[in-house]
Amino acid sequence: MSSVNQAKVNPEHKHKTPTVKLTIDGRVVAAKKGQTVLDCAGENGILIPHLCSHPVLPPFGACRLCLVEIEGMRGYPTSCSTPAEEGMVVRTGTEALKNLQRNILSLIILEHPGACLLCEKRQICDEFRPDAEKAGSATGCHSCGSRDSCEVRRLAENLGIKELPVAPVYLNRPIEKTHPFIDHDPNLCILCGRCVRICKHQHKTSVIDFTDRSSRTRIGRAFDCSLIEAGCTFCGSCVDVCPTGALAERYAKWQPAPDKSVKSTCTFCDWACELEFGIKQDKLICTKSANENIPVCALGKFALAEFLNGSGRLHSCYVRTDGILRETDWQEALAAVKDRLWNYRGDKFAFICDSTGTLEDRFIFRKFTRDVMQSPNYIELEGADQAFKRAAVPAGVKAAFISGGCIEADSLSKLEVLIIQDCYPSEASGRADVVLPVRVLAETEGTIKDRFGRHRPLLKACEPPKAAGSEWMIICRLAKTFGAEGFNYEFVADITKQLNPPPAPPEIQTGQTPGPAQDLKQMRTHFRGHRIDGHVGGLRELNAGPEPAPVSMPAQTKGTFEILDNRRLVPNTHEIVIRAPQVASKAQPGQFVIVMVDEKSERVPYTLCDWNIQTGTITIVVQEKGLSSRKLILCKPGSKLAHVIGPLGVPLEIKKYGTVALAAGCYGIAAIIPVARALKNAGNTVLAVTEARTGYLLYYGDRLRELSDEHVQAAIDGSLSPRGHAVDVIAGRLKSGEKIDCVIAIGCPFMMMLTARETKPYGVKTLAALNPIMLDGTGMCGACRLTVDGKMKFACVDGPFFDAHLIDWDELKDRRRAYSAEEIHSLAATAPAERSHTCARPINR
Repeated sequence: MSSVNQAKVNPEHKHKTPTVKLTIDGRVVAAKKGQTVLDCAGENGILIPHLCSHPVLPPFGACRLCLVEIEGMRGYPTSCSTPAEEGMVVRTGTEALKNLQRNILSLIILEHPGACLLCEKRQICDEFRPDAEKAGSATGCHSCGSRDSCEVRRLAENLGIKELPVAPVYLNRPIEKTHPFIDHDPNLCILCGRCVRICKHQHKTSVIDFTDRSSRTRIGRAFDCSLIEAGCTFCGSCVDVCPTGALAERYAKWQPAPDKSVKSTCTFCDWACELEFGIKQDKLICTKSANENIPVCALGKFALAEFLNGSGRLHSCYVRTDGILRETDWQEALAAVKDRLWNYRGDKFAFICDSTGTLEDRFIFRKFTRDVMQSPNYIELEGADQAFKRAAVPAGVKAAFISGGCIEADSLSKLEVLIIQDCYPSEASGRADVVLPVRVLAETEGTIKDRFGRHRPLLKACEPPKAAGSEWMIICRLAKTFGAEGFNYEFVADITKQLNPPPAPPEIQTGQTPGPAQDLKQMRTHFRGHRIDGHVGGLRELNAGPEPAPVSMPAQTKGTFEILDNRRLVPNTHEIVIRAPQVASKAQPGQFVIVMVDEKSERVPYTLCDWNIQTGTITIVVQEKGLSSRKLILCKPGSKLAHVIGPLGVPLEIKKYGTVALAAGCYGIAAIIPVARALKNAGNTVLAVTEARTGYLLYYGDRLRELSDEHVQAAIDGSLSPRGHAVDVIAGRLKSGEKIDCVIAIGCPFMMMLTARETKPYGVKTLAALNPIMLDGTGMCGACRLTVDGKMKFACVDGPFFDAHLIDWDELKDRRRAYSAEEIHSLAATAPAERSHTCARPINR
């Protein structure tokens, strides 16, 4: 070795980044020359509020929240755009700064649905409903899929925002849900510009930008074209940097927030990008690029979680018995594989796979083919061939073991025995003798080789579905049933050592954007022989072309129940009038109907909010909180519904109680209309108290003033007086000695639980209408089963009204989360209600 190579570098000769020293909040700290005060403070654990700033983006200075005091400077400079200088004395937490920051953030919240930020009962609410409601548009933290990651929410808590200077407004801008993968809610946007800047930073282009000016300024595309027409490659970086959820991943936004992250490699294609996986309870929730300066393709960003969590995944082993594939366990399945393959050792056997598996998997595949089956027919599809090409079995082969669905259809009929191990069913698995479920992508571990020939690590990030096994482990177990030796590997690392690959760098090549993140045409369409868009809704929309995929609308001519009117009352809430004379003729207060939009729709219960015997019509108020309600809201006047069944449920007992307080929120505001009318006619004094998070969510004010002796509207954020919940008004009167003989609560379960809790100390009879927990509406599904006074009841057949003080609210809370995964999957690709409807006439408060 030459003396030059042997010489050690003198540490003093190393290049050092110049530094400066400054004082921040009394601490002397060092900053790199040119580093901003904000970045320097953050590196030293001093947190300065900010929204528009981001570590990978240049300073912008839009939000004005990062203001600081610097001795010798006039005013309050923004720390994100002020370079640190030698001898600077900076203060970040003075009371004057805090007040200024509170005022700035309060102004931002005025046009951002933030009523929940001001709610005094928010902690109780979060405990009762830890998951956000799957509403069409976010009107508060309770209905925002980004509430756990929202930076406005975090800053409001840190700064102690308690009230707003004036009543907030709702921008009423259309919500865009027609783009593949991404929902865009401009009503959540605070114009921080992060999304615009990350697009320019990573792609050197402006797919999205600021449009319009003044109060009309928004984030959009030129000429309002679609993202596809604008040239978007759907890397999702704009979603990753959005601080509010204005841009949100359609599939992931309703998932719970990850509780850990794991960095690993994407194996959808041989670019092998390094990803950061968000994991919740061992389930993959979301993904993003591990390097914030380098984007990834739509598969890496959006497809992984939905593909792995698809409802069609193979969960169990299957063995064909009497011509039918029957579910079985691993022991029986492997024994069946041995029995079927035993007589086909030699040239009659072939093993077929592609290069999506790990090097360890393929090493075991080859070893099994050669050592156990004594066959030369190991077929591996490599490179770009794995996207489209399927293998044909060699002449003379009568039995095949196939990893994936990569076999030609014509070859299937030539085989006498077919064994498949795969993640999803395929044409091949439908004709197989044995089907084995496997782990794929982020569920596996080992080593892969990327397109540059580098060995890359694949780390297990999440758990597979049920019985799915690692491919190398399945083959090793199978080999042992044959009595073969040399397959006693306990861990994948044991195989890796035997392969002895070169060191595996974890990151992709510095500064290189993968081809599919620049050009959608380079993105793989198949994985293990399966079309990826068959399991990922956004890809189907993307492949539909530049125009949005057509919305699946219900049949307009079938059915007998015509929609006469459909208007939006307030965000997420629609009033729908339906011709249903038989229902109208028998309806009573408190009852509900079951609605099916079309023959394939769910049966969904909706409370009867009004009816007219003379015109033969019924009125329901629908909140958009899922696929079924969205389909109903999309129906236009003249549409005909497949079924409207009712009236159902036990009617509310109408008698003279004395003074009755009606507490109502959200859809319950409409639901108390017939209740108030009937109680008033029965001689009661009716106090109607309606609540909303903010004033612009209240409706039907004039109608309730006519039907009740007194109507009070409460806003949780203080935009109307009194401030608080409906039960706060009622409890206040009870505390003052006012006599109330009965309280009836109709609204969300949290609101009714709160009412029960607050009225119980006063011993006032309190009823709650449990319509929100119903599903089938007939008592057959069991979704609305609950415990009342220690006894099992069904809300749909025994209710909907129950003694609120006897309901087991903890049980009810848990039951409402039972179908969360299915709801999220159904919402992966649906169009918005707001696209078709606007408020036809003003709704009074």
